[in-house]
Amino acid sequence: MMPQVPGVTRRRWWCLGLASFAISLIVLAPAALIEFATSRSVGANARFAADGGTIWRGQGRILIAANVADAAAVMIPIAWRFDPLALAGLRLGFFVDANAPALAGTAHIAYGFGGIELRETALAADARLLSMAHSAAAIFAPAGKIGLQQTSDERLIVRPAANNDAWRVDGSMGLNTEQLAFGGVVNAPVGSHQLKLRGDGAAINISILRSTGPLKLEGAGTLTLAAPRRFTFSGFATTTADAPASLKQLGPLMADGRQRIELNTAW
Repeated sequence: MMPQVPGVTRRRWWCLGLASFAISLIVLAPAALIEFATSRSVGANARFAADGGTIWRGQGRILIAANVADAAAVMIPIAWRFDPLALAGLRLGFFVDANAPALAGTAHIAYGFGGIELRETALAADARLLSMAHSAAAIFAPAGKIGLQQTSDERLIVRPAANNDAWRVDGSMGLNTEQLAFGGVVNAPVGSHQLKLRGDGAAINISILRSTGPLKLEGAGTLTLAAPRRFTFSGFATTTADAPASLKQLGPLMADGRQRIELNTAW
């Protein structure tokens, strides 16, 4: 048996110690690192604050305000936990739970080279969050409830386009609205609608599956994400007798009482 060389033994112990230290840093990395990493990427009207735990399992808050000085900021507590099974798909996955009147539910979010994958989404949000999150939505002052739903076999992958000019979306997700109203256009609720969103690269195809209330919609449309951005919709609208007058002037009146709607807007 050859005697061990003391220098070689020390180097092995040093390497083992450094490897153990590196692993402990990864396993015990505090959740505050997420707060630092997202400080510039969450958005101008939103910020994330960590409350405890690690990057693998922790708690925090998302604060959304119309502007930095807004005292009426909405606070959304969230919790997350690591999903080791996502590694089989070469993704870093987390189960995320939100618990607030403005946003509640769960989603599985995975990060990988192909983009951000959403699945098992079941979220209900106050539509007023849209006005706080984006100035364009504030023009329409939406109110009511918005729900995002995915069946067990649905996936939605979001990733930047090659030229960084637009996001690319592939996959599908359900979008539900309840008592939706637009203060900038129609102050009264326009009904409840169930839609299906299907991403096709630089476009999102929108289909109306079910529609009830003062404004009943039929048809489909497309939202183009690349510049020039475009929204199109082709279908019909049916209004109830007590619907706001503005809903009765959406398009030409057909013989069966429905209004024909053809939209083609670019910006």
